[in-house]
Amino acid sequence: MSQHDSVPPSRRRAPEAIALFNEAFTSELIVNASWAKEQDSGSGLSWPACFVILPLVLHPPTRESLPRSPSVTLAAWAVRNPALSRGVDARVATLAPATRRAIRFGMRTGRLTLSGTEVVAGHRPRSPNPQSWPDELVNTVRAARVAGRWFRATDVVTAFNLLGIGG
Repeated sequence: MSQHDSVPPSRRRAPEAIALFNEAFTSELIVNASWAKEQDSGSGLSWPACFVILPLVLHPPTRESLPRSPSVTLAAWAVRNPALSRGVDARVATLAPATRRAIRFGMRTGRLTLSGTEVVAGHRPRSPNPQSWPDELVNTVRAARVAGRWFRATDVVTAFNLLGIGG
């Protein structure tokens, strides 16, 4: 009996989900978001803010709706995209285990560190390279950086209210 056979069918993940929620990949998205915020504000992402990154950037319709420029605020995006912003709460809950695994992986590998209560990038992440990276990967990393920058000007309570998280 393989290890896969011992996992109940309701707990098995499809190969696509395993690849998408790979800790190394999801950790790098949080590294990019943290690094982007650090570049703009000098401080990392708060622990709760980390839990918003994956739901914003891994959901294709949401990722595609995110602005390419960080000058568009989270509030402006939420007002322009009410159907997408309303769905973030459920995705935060669903992706919380993946976010915790990503943060733990990043800390184990030194890609993420803690500074007080903030999660900071341990090293500068590689810039997305459209010549050698698939388009979806480039867009996902860019979206993570935009989402991270949103937290320079928006506190977590306001962000959670705008996105309907916990309410």
